[in-house]
Amino acid sequence: MESAGGNSGVVLGGMPQTKSRLEIDAGVSLWAGLNPDILGDVLRFLPCLADLARCAVIGEPTQTVTSCHHPLPQLVLPDFKITSLTDKGDLMPVRRVPVPKEVAADELRCVGSFDGWLVGATPNKDRSDEYNRDADGECFLVNVFSRKVIRLPQLCSMSYNFSAYSRRTLSVINGSGHVHFCANDLYTLSLCQVVLSASPESSEYIVAGLSDHKGAPILALWQPGDDFMAVEIDGPRYLSFYQGKLYVLTRHRTRLFTCELVEDDRGFMVSRIECSLTELPRHHPYQEGGAISCNMVVWRGELLLIIRHNGDYLKRQLHKLEEFALDVATNPYGLTEIHSLNGDCIFVGLGGCKSFAAGLHHGVEGDLIYFVPDDWKPYDTFVYSMRDGKMSKTEAG
Repeated sequence: MESAGGNSGVVLGGMPQTKSRLEIDAGVSLWAGLNPDILGDVLRFLPCLADLARCAVIGEPTQTVTSCHHPLPQLVLPDFKITSLTDKGDLMPVRRVPVPKEVAADELRCVGSFDGWLVGATPNKDRSDEYNRDADGECFLVNVFSRKVIRLPQLCSMSYNFSAYSRRTLSVINGSGHVHFCANDLYTLSLCQVVLSASPESSEYIVAGLSDHKGAPILALWQPGDDFMAVEIDGPRYLSFYQGKLYVLTRHRTRLFTCELVEDDRGFMVSRIECSLTELPRHHPYQEGGAISCNMVVWRGELLLIIRHNGDYLKRQLHKLEEFALDVATNPYGLTEIHSLNGDCIFVGLGGCKSFAAGLHHGVEGDLIYFVPDDWKPYDTFVYSMRDGKMSKTEAG
């Protein structure tokens, strides 16, 4: 509501507010009168990145404070709730991520993120077909700052597009067998991980998603304006874009496939697929029958492979953890074990892995890897220290 004099402004929540005479005369915000250290302490308690971003534009003093007191990383749970770390490494209480009404739905899931964008999936609305009842329906990208929404193709299709149907086959380089690519076919997807090659702010980005509907893993690829392409690859488990290529880890054994993606007059396509990693280091527990799980993360310009050794897969008892940097200059790729993150930290989860510089956040210890279970509950995470090889539980704040 505007005042009689028309002197109105915008507060953090976006609601109009009348300025005081002091602000009008001084031409600055009252926030400028706060001690920077006190203001910094206040900002560190804001759990939402959007709120912190708004604080950064209210005046130069606040911008200085926010540059010195970086917001702690935000963790998005699968059910579109967020939490963050405290200075002690514990988790803050969870809060729901606000999403636009046009995409709000019951059982909304978050399956990926990229620089302020979240990837959401909604349940299939058609429950008449038992096979598709537990599949996903819609997939979209939503910007947590601007609330902009980009819709992706429907995740359940029961009709052929004969005019656009295509199928291609590529031989696996440095490996055996073939990989099949199929576009505009029947498909049913239940997404568990989605990665983006670039920000949706650009017009040239690729979306790659892993589906595990009814235990049938499928790799799906999209480009803006196109329908998805299904890739029939043996047991895809984890995805990562790195240096313009898509890397796919398989679940049954540690094999790494590299997909080269190109665009020509026929549209977006996969031009080459290579088995880039076929062997683990010698005396690896997997070769002796132990169960392992693997993840990938881009850290300081390198692609890391994080391997967990589980003595009992059902109980998820972690016996050992190894981190390797991939040498993409060799053929096949080489592995170099690393024992330090140079003060950085890494979050590992099924929906994605992220690294961040702990030194930018006051009081946060470095060289830690935070593990999030596939069915993540904020009370059931654990932390691995690369400094001493010890593991500890992370408690909710």
